[in-house]
Amino acid sequence: MVRRFGTQPHPSFPGITVNGTGLHIVTKQGIKAQSIFNGRVLNILVSAEGRKNVLIQHGNYISSYNNLEKVTVKKGDVVITGQAIGQVFTDKVSKKTKLVFVLFKNTTRLNPSSWILRR
Repeated sequence: MVRRFGTQPHPSFPGITVNGTGLHIVTKQGIKAQSIFNGRVLNILVSAEGRKNVLIQHGNYISSYNNLEKVTVKKGDVVITGQAIGQVFTDKVSKKTKLVFVLFKNTTRLNPSSWILRR
């Protein structure tokens, strides 16, 4: 975990804080993001750089898996807990593979830490 949810000290500049809107998780190259719970793919967004963000609806909750290189689901698909939804992007320069995971209840951002499966 390289950035947590909420206000925290900036990693490089003392005295400055950043507000983490979700979790920034650095992982191994080639890893696949997995759905945190049963749900339905609400939408797939694509950034100007071509990275993808999969939004999954779980009742009143929406989980967001941002910074994906490839996506293996499509809008409307039903997914189950632990199902792979896409491959996390690896930056060609820094060689870092980072997933940005955000969780909402209705329109309120929540701390997604408790939804992460610990292995």
